[in-house]
Amino acid sequence: MNHIYSYNRKNRKNRKNRKNRKNRMNLFYLDFETTGLSPYQNDVIEISIKKEGIDETYTEFVKPKRMPRGSLYMYVPPNIVNLTGITDTMIYEKGLEKSVATHSMYQYIEKNAEEGKPIYIISHNGNSFDFIFFRRLIHEYITNKGIGINPGIIDSIQYIDTLLLGKVFPKHNKLSQKAMCDKYQIVNESEHRALGDVLALEQLYKHLCIDYAKYKKKEEHYYFENPEKIELFI
Repeated sequence: MNHIYSYNRKNRKNRKNRKNRKNRMNLFYLDFETTGLSPYQNDVIEISIKKEGIDETYTEFVKPKRMPRGSLYMYVPPNIVNLTGITDTMIYEKGLEKSVATHSMYQYIEKNAEEGKPIYIISHNGNSFDFIFFRRLIHEYITNKGIGINPGIIDSIQYIDTLLLGKVFPKHNKLSQKAMCDKYQIVNESEHRALGDVLALEQLYKHLCIDYAKYKKKEEHYYFENPEKIELFI
């Protein structure tokens, strides 16, 4: 009985230590909804970001460039309305100016990041999409405002793309976030909305870290707890 008690107590301690480490980890899940598929020509219409280990998120509509008078729409093209359910009215009534939304997103990261440690931003297809939008927003804010963002924090950010993690495993022959979530039976109740995609991404990343650990013959939580060891971030 003493051995069983000691084993259970050790397991409880390990779970508690793991939970404390999660709260100190600088993992941030990020998703943007946008006016189109080009991170160079289109604009963000919704932001969501969530830090690992806490419930608080930052999620807001963002006002993109307004179309000229006489256009068929004001902010959101019809195909994006059909995909996301985000309408001109929603953006007009609730959308923040891009500089305000960018600074608030940055403040969320700054407030919740453990000081002195690298910051990891995780997105699906981030290398080709979300990370480019993120850098654009930060660059435009610094260029136009010049204050309010600490370059040291931005320079400490490293990026992890779950699409690249998925490419490691032959079972992921389809690499969209939805297809990969289906593989792991992750239910996204608000697909193509920034917060819904972020919450699904949080679960997906954990599953991929476990599979990557098995692939590399490491302990199950090794890569989740040591993101700096993942060889696929940029």
